[in-house]
Amino acid sequence: MQKKLLGLVAVVMVLVVVLTACQPGGVPEPETIIETVIETVIETVEVPVEVEVPVAVEPVALNPYLGSNKLDGNGVPSTFFDDVHVRRGFAYAFDAEIVAQDVYNGEAVQSKVLSLPGMPGYDPDAPFYSFDPEKAAEEFKLADVDKDGIPAGEDPDDIWEMGFRIQMLYNTGNTTRQIYAEILQANLAEINEKFVVEVLGLPWPAYLTAQRAYKIPIMTGGWLEDIHDAHNWYQPYTTGTYGNRQQLPSDLKAQFKALLDEGVALIDPDARHEVYKEFNQLYFDQAVGVPVVLATSHAYMQKWVEGRVLNPIFSGDIFKTMFKTNAAPDPTTINVASIGDPLVFDPAAAYDTASGEVLQNIYETLVFYDGIKTDEFVPMLAESWEVSDDGTVWTFTIREGVKFHEGGDLTPSDVAYSYQRGLLQGGYSTPQWLLAEPFFGVGIDDITGLVDDFESADDREALMANDPAVLVSACETVKAAIVADDAAGTVTMTLAQPWGPFLATIANNWGAIMDMEWVVENGGWDGSCDTWQNFYSMEDADNPFRAITNGTGAYKLDHWTPDQEVILTAFEGYWGEPARTERVALLNISEFGTRFAMLQAGDADIVYVPAENRAAVDVMVGEIMIYNPETNAYDDPVPVCSVDTTKLGIERFVVCDVPNNMPLTLLFGRPGLSQDVILFNFNIQ
Repeated sequence: MQKKLLGLVAVVMVLVVVLTACQPGGVPEPETIIETVIETVIETVEVPVEVEVPVAVEPVALNPYLGSNKLDGNGVPSTFFDDVHVRRGFAYAFDAEIVAQDVYNGEAVQSKVLSLPGMPGYDPDAPFYSFDPEKAAEEFKLADVDKDGIPAGEDPDDIWEMGFRIQMLYNTGNTTRQIYAEILQANLAEINEKFVVEVLGLPWPAYLTAQRAYKIPIMTGGWLEDIHDAHNWYQPYTTGTYGNRQQLPSDLKAQFKALLDEGVALIDPDARHEVYKEFNQLYFDQAVGVPVVLATSHAYMQKWVEGRVLNPIFSGDIFKTMFKTNAAPDPTTINVASIGDPLVFDPAAAYDTASGEVLQNIYETLVFYDGIKTDEFVPMLAESWEVSDDGTVWTFTIREGVKFHEGGDLTPSDVAYSYQRGLLQGGYSTPQWLLAEPFFGVGIDDITGLVDDFESADDREALMANDPAVLVSACETVKAAIVADDAAGTVTMTLAQPWGPFLATIANNWGAIMDMEWVVENGGWDGSCDTWQNFYSMEDADNPFRAITNGTGAYKLDHWTPDQEVILTAFEGYWGEPARTERVALLNISEFGTRFAMLQAGDADIVYVPAENRAAVDVMVGEIMIYNPETNAYDDPVPVCSVDTTKLGIERFVVCDVPNNMPLTLLFGRPGLSQDVILFNFNIQ
């Protein structure tokens, strides 16, 4: 192109000379002509220009649950819920009374704090959020979502005037959570017609994935306690599972952690209560979540069943105190018609209710719950115990003369081995994390925390790749913390710090005692620090104790037919009061119609009835035992004259003084041990 331009200039020069020679005066100077022509040439000739090539820009990934992802009336920004006034506005817009009446048919009480009745921290006078449209509007007008320093009530560019659009998610099939979302949807629209909540159901895998990716703006998180203690409620909803999924700010999480660490390290329940009252106030002030309701008990049994202890902390029933009167067609067997099949019979690994109900009748723990009470304990395999002044050293005196079902004698070494084995077997699909923190320290909830800072958590192959010396050292740490003295008949447990709920922690199935010799003979850990890693985080299908048992309890396993039944028979060599009934049949019957027919025919003594089917069974109730919160127990049974299924709650049952011939006893009104909490995501991704 450059050569072509020079050629054109040369031609122009020749033309200039010719024109100058041929024309009269008035012809422009040659220099002027040349400049004009060159400018024309430059304008008309295509000369390459360096053009900046646009760089491909990745499209912005918008969160589909946030509408436009902007504060424009058709969406919300990702920081929507980091404004405390927005969270409070949503909290005051939720109506828990509708849930209690319409979802639970009047058989639920509103939750005021995260902890449950009878626990340190439970305070019926604590501040809590209840449906109040005026307060909700006040809070929304105080919000500053666009962060310009002007409250929304005075700012035409903020949510009160602009409105918002957001989606609230639930897992498909969970109609209760769907109703929670619909309550907020309706109430917020009444508070401000520009407030739009869209209700969206996702299949459980997608719902869980979205939670873990921090994409869900507002959701419901449910919890069924592992141990009956406030710590087991406060921790998951702030510094644990749900607190992490809410992405609580680090400074707020640090405040909660300080209170948690202080509270769990106190042995005195009154002192713990004072700390947890501070926790309650902080949780309320920051509107971190909204506890919903506690469903109350509605449990049936035939009138001829006696001695049932309905403690909500149990996995189902404890059968050794139960028996049937002569009015029963077959007093030798207790028949339970329920749903669900056990997964594994290894106490160190079992973490489901169906397995738990079997294990708590076959195996025993050092201490156990005192009947119906959820906060008092009695000796079981430990005759007594002492705790050091600083709350870190627990010494248990082990009961003598106790036999395992296979004939072995219980020794302190069996106790120490059982705890050591559980902690070393570990894995997050097991309940061992509950035992790990007391022994290893707050935040160290798996043995891999002592090995490689959790790098190999739930990964046996990765764990085994660690330096053998490090693996041995971790095992030796466990053994040093749990020491048996067979001569003295004691086991001494040294904790990493004082642990207020320690007895509540060890009173459950994961604290059950196994026969070391029998475990080793059947393919379990041999007790050596050179081999423990081979048993870490076992799959249930690979567990040698998936289908066999050898406990010290009042019942032993007769047989398990998967998906059909588990049969237990009384253990003749039981050290304590023998079982009152020879045989227990746990029947897995998924279809309610079949369970109902068994109940009508007297073939089932205890039956599982979903809430939606209660109306059909309530008409068979002949007497009722009503929970008394002052005594924390059920009152004696009183006859029921009639049942009006059009009414809700206790109003459905008309009591009288005259017994009737209806066959069932109903245990009614005790708050349960699970609840839902509406959760806000502080930093939606």
